[in-house]
Amino acid sequence: MASKTFTEIGVLGLYAETPLHCGAEGGTGYVDLPVQRERHTQYPVIPGSTLKGVLRDELKDVLAEADLHAVFGREEDKGNKVAGNPGGTSFGDGILVAFPVRSSEAPFHWVTCPFVLERAFRSLGAKVEVKDPAQGQAWSAAGGKDVLLEEIRVARKAHPVFFGPGGGIDHLLKLLPAGEHFRYTREIFGQRLLILTDSDFKEQVETGTEVLTRIKLNFLGTTQNLDESKLPKEDQGRPPSDYKGNMFVEEVVPPETLFLASLRAGGDLGGKLGTALGKRKVIRLGGDETVGRGVTHATFVTREAS
Repeated sequence: MASKTFTEIGVLGLYAETPLHCGAEGGTGYVDLPVQRERHTQYPVIPGSTLKGVLRDELKDVLAEADLHAVFGREEDKGNKVAGNPGGTSFGDGILVAFPVRSSEAPFHWVTCPFVLERAFRSLGAKVEVKDPAQGQAWSAAGGKDVLLEEIRVARKAHPVFFGPGGGIDHLLKLLPAGEHFRYTREIFGQRLLILTDSDFKEQVETGTEVLTRIKLNFLGTTQNLDESKLPKEDQGRPPSDYKGNMFVEEVVPPETLFLASLRAGGDLGGKLGTALGKRKVIRLGGDETVGRGVTHATFVTREAS
């Protein structure tokens, strides 16, 4: 099954409720633990392998065992004479759709750009075209006074086609969580979404992530690594971690960021996976689970007919 071309079945909308840290292998500069980014765009990204692993764990009590193995695959177990099989579903990377940036007019605005929107609509199967705004401008639901986004000032220009009924904004709203808890977010999303130029958007997502300094203390309450042999006997014999301290800088993607991940499947697995995903509204992605990172609302959206 895995040797055949998968059929696109839809996308998974991923809306971050808390800061998200899908970490890269190593840091550059003063950031010890950066987030993963696409190399060619430098946009934050959620690896497809992360999504596959998390969803396998989340859906193991929703899918029948045979369906679970068909969707995600399983390793060969020679001892129990169980044959392995590749998964029948392809999980794409979580790509950026809209990014929150603090602004002068509201607590924040979501920003996106024509290149990002084209990728999103391509995955959704929607036929929507958005051209780059003029330099220093941003498409919005309504014109008005200039908005300061971090250190970039943009003039809002109304784009009634995109933000009107049946326009591109309706497709993006499908990616947001439904239900009463997100009623207000869905109401303001179209009002506060700004479509920047590709270059302005790139600058915002490169500099707009949150950088946090975190501290791990030793048992004495300092960040120093202690030499157990030099301590009084009453302080020896503790677990090794009690003697280690550290101070490190971590990068996180801010809450309210919207991603999507393309899903492709072979055979009839698309329907089974879509039904199962509908029963898991919240998943947790990335590291730092015990400090509340990575709480994400997942929304399955069926691909539109071409």
